[in-house]
Amino acid sequence: MSQSTAHAPTTTDPAAEVFADQASFTAAVAQVQEAEIAYRLEQPLMPDSAFDALKDRVIATKAAHPGWDDEGVSTQVASGAPVGGEVRHSSPMLSLAKATTAEEVRTFLAGLSADGQDGQEPGPLVVEVKLDGCAISAVYQDGVLVQAAQRGDGTSGDPVTEQLLRGQGVAGLPARLTTPSGAGWSGEVRGELFMSDADFEVANEMRVAAGRPAFANPRNATSGTLRNLNRTYEVPLSFAAYDISGDGIPEQENATYSERLDAAEALGFATGRQLLPEELRAPREGAEQVLGAIETIEALRPTLGFPIDGAVLKADSLATRRRLGQRTGSPRWALAYKYAPDTAVTTLREIEISVGRTGRLGFRAVLDPVSVGGTTITHVTMHNAPWITERDLRVGDEVWVYRAGDVIPRVTSANLAARPADAEAWVAPTHCPQCGEELDTTSLLWRCHTPSCSIAGALDYWASPDALDIDGIGDAVCVALAESGLATSVADLYDLTLEQWAALPLGVTKTGAARTLGELNAAKVVEGLEASKAQPLNRVITGLGIRMTGRSVGRWLASRFGSMDALRAASVEELAAINKLGTIKAQHIADGLARLSEVIDRLAAHGLTMTVPDDGADKPLAGKTYVVSGAVPGYTRTTIAERIEALGGTASSSVSAKTTALVTAESDTAKARKAAQLGIPVIDPATFAATLA
Repeated sequence: MSQSTAHAPTTTDPAAEVFADQASFTAAVAQVQEAEIAYRLEQPLMPDSAFDALKDRVIATKAAHPGWDDEGVSTQVASGAPVGGEVRHSSPMLSLAKATTAEEVRTFLAGLSADGQDGQEPGPLVVEVKLDGCAISAVYQDGVLVQAAQRGDGTSGDPVTEQLLRGQGVAGLPARLTTPSGAGWSGEVRGELFMSDADFEVANEMRVAAGRPAFANPRNATSGTLRNLNRTYEVPLSFAAYDISGDGIPEQENATYSERLDAAEALGFATGRQLLPEELRAPREGAEQVLGAIETIEALRPTLGFPIDGAVLKADSLATRRRLGQRTGSPRWALAYKYAPDTAVTTLREIEISVGRTGRLGFRAVLDPVSVGGTTITHVTMHNAPWITERDLRVGDEVWVYRAGDVIPRVTSANLAARPADAEAWVAPTHCPQCGEELDTTSLLWRCHTPSCSIAGALDYWASPDALDIDGIGDAVCVALAESGLATSVADLYDLTLEQWAALPLGVTKTGAARTLGELNAAKVVEGLEASKAQPLNRVITGLGIRMTGRSVGRWLASRFGSMDALRAASVEELAAINKLGTIKAQHIADGLARLSEVIDRLAAHGLTMTVPDDGADKPLAGKTYVVSGAVPGYTRTTIAERIEALGGTASSSVSAKTTALVTAESDTAKARKAAQLGIPVIDPATFAATLA
């Protein structure tokens, strides 16, 4: 497999800063050695990006000051020389040169052309995701996986066959090839073993349940899983091929890398290009197209659903690859473009506890500022009290912060190796931090049932885009209203005068002067409150923040009863029958309506909508059910559902045999695949928007 190369690791940064003195250099060598050992024990001391940067500085300093290398071999190991294993690779698994700027990419592309012979150009380049996992090689005989090994030092690596064959195996790397062309195939496939964001959550839950500390990030989880032969829990893993050789694989002079991937997919292997949208899979021509693909992949990074740390550029032509050859340890025809790290280590300073709009407790980590994925993080939401306790997170801990595909950063685990011996365990609360009443801890989502505890949350939810959508009322304003006593319910918002809004205290400025909402902002709020009176009944119901209700339930209740009076008069049995809400939810709704009876009366007196008007218009969507996946031009998630139901239809969140049509621009989602299986029509969002209009 002379054209093969791993997506990770990358080669050393030649611009790394040199240590100023030998003492600093020696200390860094020791730190890298310690980090290497800790990583192999599944207790990493620092993110991969920080380790790589430190390692680069050690190597650069060693080159600049060879006389400082007193220990020779140990410095070489600490400098990142990979460790081989007992399985020798059929050909070297090379590392990649790296870049972090567009200029470096242009220089690389210019170098490809400059290296051409007789005016030859390098031709198209493939741009793929650089998966943040572990490179492996897998050998098949007669369609059966017989040997798998890690990259190791590029020449040899540790065997991992047993780990990959246990349990459900690895998605994308079959234990036995079953396709027509794969049944008797013999050859070798190379690629990246990785863990998706969803599988990372599953792996950590299983690992913590087994009494082990949580993994720091998906890459740590993948490598730790491969090293741990004695684990008692199963971990889901995936594979994406980036090269292949063997029976029937194109090797001729005019063959391309893309054709080799075609062959891999036909055999039944998953490939890296399949992880990208269709429009990004074709090879690119020229610097602008290549840079555009790199930028597009980075923009997609939060939504991909699996960890990447960059993009990989490769010449598509195998003839070009052979002509360009390789440097020491890396090919001349490939480059790794690195994105900002998605994992970092910082210090957990405090665990804040708040009470939400329905009395549910929220837990938030206060962190020393740290950059993750190009964004500075200071606060991170934590799941719940049992989650914090199970992971033994303590104030003062160094913690791993991972910014996953949903763009929501989170703490994954504590750096136990750095924990002081006298660190005190975090004690979960037993009583509400606001009113002192005993908490309801009968489920994972702990609650305080004292209504007054969630005033700020109730106000914020009432003004949110999914409810009354009142411009100018945000979290800080709601907290100020609750703390000042100006609002104890949502009805109070409509009692306040322009002068009261303008004088609302919002803390102090940097100079210590009092800060208020001000007249301009107050006027915007008053205007927004007036506009909210025209919002439909379903939003009023949703905005009340009653437990077990939300956007969908608000629409169901408004559609079924037609008025607030009829809804308030409904029995629990009548409520339970709506879309199979059930008795428990129905009882919560009935209790919430009774508790808010005075508030509802005041809202009605202020002119809020309390009925569903019958405009006499036709209902062209009557009896039809639509599932909307993705954006529809001119609508939000809430307004698209409202518009469908205003025209007599039903807005659903899941595809079933009762679905009239799926509205989406995508063809490779779970909903799209299910719609295809059921023979349900798919409507383009722009076309659907025109229909609704």
